[in-house]
Amino acid sequence: MTKESSRPPKKGGGAEVWGYAEVAAEIGVAPGTVRYYWSKKRHLLPDPDVMVSGKPGWYPETVKDWKSKRPGQGFRSDLQDQDS
Repeated sequence: MTKESSRPPKKGGGAEVWGYAEVAAEIGVAPGTVRYYWSKKRHLLPDPDVMVSGKPGWYPETVKDWKSKRPGQGFRSDLQDQDS
């Protein structure tokens, strides 16, 4: 489990911290989907930058960077060439 305020702010991250709702809005899903990802499928989200009252928080830069590398809808990793 991530510790409270586990990482210092990243460059450009500032003090703003996003919760489920802000992350959901950025990636175009419902907040409940982000909560589900966090509770059941943590590998689908970036590691949180901080923990606030036991809930994960991300700096906007973290989410935007992760989003830019996130596979698109319908991506099938099982069909990818394993030798690449």
